[in-house]
Amino acid sequence: MVQQIEEDAGVFSAPPLITPGTLQPPSALDTGPGTIESGDEVDNYSGSGSDSEDEIEVRRDAKESEFYKDFTFMASAGDYQRDTWDEVLKYLKPKRSINLSETIARVRLEEKEKRKKKKEQESQKEGDGVEVKIEPGEGDSDLDSEEEGEDEVENSDGEFMPDPDTKDVLRQREDEVKRKERRKDRPVKIKKSLKELQQEENDARFFEDAPPCQADTTFLEMNFSRSLLKAIDSLGYDKPTPIQAATIPVALQGRDVCGCAATGTGKTAAYMLPILERLLYKPRDDVVTRVLVVVPTRELGVQVFQVSKELSKYSHVEIALSVGGLDLTTQVAALKRIPDIVIATPGRLIDHTLNTPTFSLDSIEILVLDEADRMLDESFEDQMKEIIQHCSANRQTLLFSATMTSQVKELAMVSLKNPVKVFVNENTDVAQNLRQEFVRLRKHLEGQREAALAYLVSRSFRQNCMVFVETKAMAHHLTILLGLFGIKAGELHGNLKQTDRLLALKKFRDQEVDILIATDVAARGLDIKGVKTVINYTLPSRYTRYVHRVGRTARAGHCGRSVSLAGEKEFPMLKEIKKCSRSAMFERILNKDVMAKYIAKVQRLGQAVKKVMHEEQEEKQLAAMEQSIRSMEKRLQDPEKEEEDAKPQRTWFQSDDEIKQKTKKRALKGKARAAVERAKRRQKARRDAEDPEEKRVRGEVGWAQRQAKRDGKLKRLTLQDDVVAPVVDSRDGGGGRKRKRGVPTSSFDKELTRTDRRSVKKFRAGPSYQERREAFETKNPGRKFNPKKKK
Repeated sequence: MVQQIEEDAGVFSAPPLITPGTLQPPSALDTGPGTIESGDEVDNYSGSGSDSEDEIEVRRDAKESEFYKDFTFMASAGDYQRDTWDEVLKYLKPKRSINLSETIARVRLEEKEKRKKKKEQESQKEGDGVEVKIEPGEGDSDLDSEEEGEDEVENSDGEFMPDPDTKDVLRQREDEVKRKERRKDRPVKIKKSLKELQQEENDARFFEDAPPCQADTTFLEMNFSRSLLKAIDSLGYDKPTPIQAATIPVALQGRDVCGCAATGTGKTAAYMLPILERLLYKPRDDVVTRVLVVVPTRELGVQVFQVSKELSKYSHVEIALSVGGLDLTTQVAALKRIPDIVIATPGRLIDHTLNTPTFSLDSIEILVLDEADRMLDESFEDQMKEIIQHCSANRQTLLFSATMTSQVKELAMVSLKNPVKVFVNENTDVAQNLRQEFVRLRKHLEGQREAALAYLVSRSFRQNCMVFVETKAMAHHLTILLGLFGIKAGELHGNLKQTDRLLALKKFRDQEVDILIATDVAARGLDIKGVKTVINYTLPSRYTRYVHRVGRTARAGHCGRSVSLAGEKEFPMLKEIKKCSRSAMFERILNKDVMAKYIAKVQRLGQAVKKVMHEEQEEKQLAAMEQSIRSMEKRLQDPEKEEEDAKPQRTWFQSDDEIKQKTKKRALKGKARAAVERAKRRQKARRDAEDPEEKRVRGEVGWAQRQAKRDGKLKRLTLQDDVVAPVVDSRDGGGGRKRKRGVPTSSFDKELTRTDRRSVKKFRAGPSYQERREAFETKNPGRKFNPKKKK
């Protein structure tokens, strides 16, 4: 691709369209030394008649002013391909946390020594040193067989898989497969209310549709600079995704953009590529921070920082990271260098604007709000308003969201000016190349989720697997349990320090950890390469959360698999997932014999898990005491220096009382709605009990309203006799009364107009038993009806 770029140099002759402002292509670029013409005189260093290398070097130094003064070659190609994690590690605080893996390994070793001693005592009791043969499933499962070869047990789990016949069974319901196939190409009909239609009309007046883009558009046709094209080629991007192809031309023109696309479609590159292209033409005299990217979570901020570093590695664009939980001193030093782009979370960004003297948002020309729906869900409304107010009014704003909620639309109308709407698809469905499976846990296995999870990650999904749980305590518990099984597992949740969270992501990416157990903090926005399987330890309460979880795999066209453990209480959620899924789900049936061994093993490891947690708690208390002792020693040694080094009080844009009041209002908002609904139901029940006549009248009025609504709908075309009164049927009219006895009807209306299942079955099967009996008694009075007798 780079060779093609060098050959087709004419493609980059014209710069991209840029909005009027400070980010303009310079009028006269220093293009360096020109091409040597045939008639030009050139100093011939190699033919100077002197073989001294020193003389040649002196002459080269004398001519150095002809080239770029700030240009230097890298020592090797590896310097260009440096890992972006090295840049992230500069922001991490020194790690002082407890190493959980060492504690688990020590407890496993102690348990192994106990088993060895126990077996030696049993063999001595048998006499003559004869060892007792332990059958598979007895004793301590795979931990018992570790003395025969611990590496083999940890890697293969040979005792749990004695032969290939114990593989899991995958099955699909045939009727569900046929139904999904029939509905595959059928367009989805969405019923919209009058209010929603009016809202769409208002949105159409505010938003402008994006211009159409060709399906076969390439990055070469987008007129990017060579440094960006080289970075794109090094990342392996072949063609832009739909959101990128639609957003990049509009963003290069300086227009505000409101983008909505599903997770894993490349939204980060969609807004970062046009930003970097415009920054290549920034004025060199005016050094200010021009771009601000706001993200909702710390992990997402680190990810955007890494992607931006990869795209800008062949240019001189400076990027700084400012998120919570990382070293504050390093962030202040990075902001003092006045970077071109700042990637930040809302809280830490406001902290720097109020407490870092050299940093402000007055010069921001491009504001990016990534995952806006997530920021509004997590109650960042006040912080977002504060950030938008501090930014320049003449800025360009790029707003991206996975789902377009009413709150996001309100934020767009407040922060955007004449925006262009780029709606590729909302994140309301799973990826097409995702294979969905579920494990049905019956009542007798409802409490054996831990064994089922150990079964899956030990036998089927041993690498590149993420497990999502509901609580932080459960994530920590499962990490210890799988560690005692010999599985390399890591955890990612809110109780960890930010350093530990980022290191857990790095270990999982580098395949130092095979299983990553996480809460919903990692369910959105994170693009973790190589994730092949996502396991839902418990199904979430909402379908959108399920979509975000399984969106960690099957990204950017790759295949993936999701496995959900569904109990009896979670079956309604499983039915909703099946209904919303495009393809039929697979049911994974676990082997009963092997599952029984895992259940027994989990029960035996209960004491070991408690022991690990107890030792971990003791180590944390000891570390806290050592830290307090060190701080006291420093104060006693030099109290004056301690006062000088004391950190100044950091300010915030809200007082403590305001924060408490708004938090209380936000917490009571949901409770108030539920209380109002309960009060309405109680008041209605009280009225019905006091006045039954009013209840009856209200029911009749409601029935009349529903009947009028049903009468307004189109009905099936039928043929009836004009003389006979029309027949009201509950199946046709929906709620009509039954036919009165004695009303004459024609046989045509009685038989041929009935198309329900019972009538069709009657026509196919012939007369019923009762009809045949009545016909026989009418024709043969006094004789007994015998249906089995052949005529």
